[in-house]
Amino acid sequence: MLLLRRLSCNAVPSFRAFSSSSDSTLIVVGTGVAGSATALKAASNGIHVHMLNSSSTSTNCNSYWAQGGIISRNPSSSDTPDYLSNDIMNAGVQLNDPCAVSQLSKLGPKRVTEMLLNSSEYAEIPFERDESGVLKYTLEAAHSHPRILYWKDWTGKAITEGLAAACAKHPLITTTTSTIVHDLIKSPSTLTISGVSCYDHSNNRTYDLQSSLGVVLATGGLNNIYEHSTNPTGYNAVGTTVALGSRVSADIKDVEYVQFHPTALNMPDEARYLLTEALRGEGAILRDSSGRAFAKDYHPNGELAPRDVVARAVFEEDSKGGAFLDISHRDPTWLKQRFPSIHEYLSNKNIDMTKVLLPCVPAAHYTCGGVAVDLKGNSSIPGLRVAGEGSRTGVHGGNRLASTSLLEGLVWGAEIGEDLDSSITGDFVTTERDENRSDFDVASVDSRSDELLVELRSIMWNQVGIVRTVSGTSSAYEQIKSLQLEAEALFQTCKTMKSCMIRDATVAGGLVAKAANENRVSGGTHFIEDDVVADAGVQSAQQ
Repeated sequence: MLLLRRLSCNAVPSFRAFSSSSDSTLIVVGTGVAGSATALKAASNGIHVHMLNSSSTSTNCNSYWAQGGIISRNPSSSDTPDYLSNDIMNAGVQLNDPCAVSQLSKLGPKRVTEMLLNSSEYAEIPFERDESGVLKYTLEAAHSHPRILYWKDWTGKAITEGLAAACAKHPLITTTTSTIVHDLIKSPSTLTISGVSCYDHSNNRTYDLQSSLGVVLATGGLNNIYEHSTNPTGYNAVGTTVALGSRVSADIKDVEYVQFHPTALNMPDEARYLLTEALRGEGAILRDSSGRAFAKDYHPNGELAPRDVVARAVFEEDSKGGAFLDISHRDPTWLKQRFPSIHEYLSNKNIDMTKVLLPCVPAAHYTCGGVAVDLKGNSSIPGLRVAGEGSRTGVHGGNRLASTSLLEGLVWGAEIGEDLDSSITGDFVTTERDENRSDFDVASVDSRSDELLVELRSIMWNQVGIVRTVSGTSSAYEQIKSLQLEAEALFQTCKTMKSCMIRDATVAGGLVAKAANENRVSGGTHFIEDDVVADAGVQSAQQ
């Protein structure tokens, strides 16, 4: 029998602001690379920063799970910003914003050096080095040069922990965990974002928090609204940033471009574990069920073709009988050293990656679009800035180049932090909210939220997935609209962690389905079987 837990919405713990009225104050929602970079740069300019994270720890974020690496520049190679820009544009099927691409290519390596290498003010990440202490640079798919710094096979963990440690020791940065931001506060007179409405799921507290400089959203993407995702299971990466932005009428762009990683471990009834791009960069071969290498059937660059091409190839081969990743030809000792966490994970599943083929399928991995921002991270709504995967900077276009995500978060986060006007002062202001609701049945609210998430994920995977149709995306949008109504009703009945998140997830799903249905031109990750114009480049050139 299901045990029902009854709670009251009226418990109001105390809260203390930590700044004075002569200080500039900023709210940063999200504690990954983008949020941390924003906070550190803002704090270095004397701004008091309050960071909010929906999880119980500040390092539990999308950035933490990034395996591959972060782009820099190898001083011993012939690489240039123009080469990197060209690679990014080609991967994005020329749907990128050239100005944003240029900013990333020129500033990116400088930000890596400034904030991640030998920096006492920010972080000192232990990227891999050779015996002489020289940094190692690896190659990944669709890159023309080896330019990617990495730490083992879990670069996101190293960078996230390094930046989190820097935030923790900075006297002007405070972090609150277990706090979900469910709405933005928008002034009816100035139409400016001044703060956030929060639900603390550790104690069921609801309150508003406002600051002098508004809000920076850095809460990640929406990949977990899909049935198969490389994100950890649960209520994370469900589109909180785009949902919050859409509720205040911020411009949302390019959300139909959802990147599916080509190689996630295919184990029955298990979450899709990411098999990093770096495996193919180090020579892993894609094989069909007969053992034949198939990648070059789909693109001259084979395993190192852009992700959208490889993902559709793996999807096609899997439908024929199975697709597999083979790196058994590499030295076993080297493999264990280069990919320790993957080797350990597979070993715990009784899979020896040094000897056998790894069954793989594509899985939702990255959101190329989001809340539209300029080169300084400003959205269309004053007081709202956005960085990281939930933003649409224009860097990625129709498909993201490998290892650009951490870099984009670092660059735009730093740009936001440096661009803030510290002369605008004002205290953090908290207002407790007594919602005057009767006791409610938490278990039933959460159970129905779980059911709605399962329904949403199935719709998104089957109708707004790797291969789409116009009728499928239209049907998906209509189905999701009804899910949105029920999710909103659950949220209004009572706030729980799950009711807050399913509300965001259904909004995000509706945005993706609608955008996918309205864009009738295949390009990059947005592939429609019955598109009216097959070549995205043709449409792009005509606009």
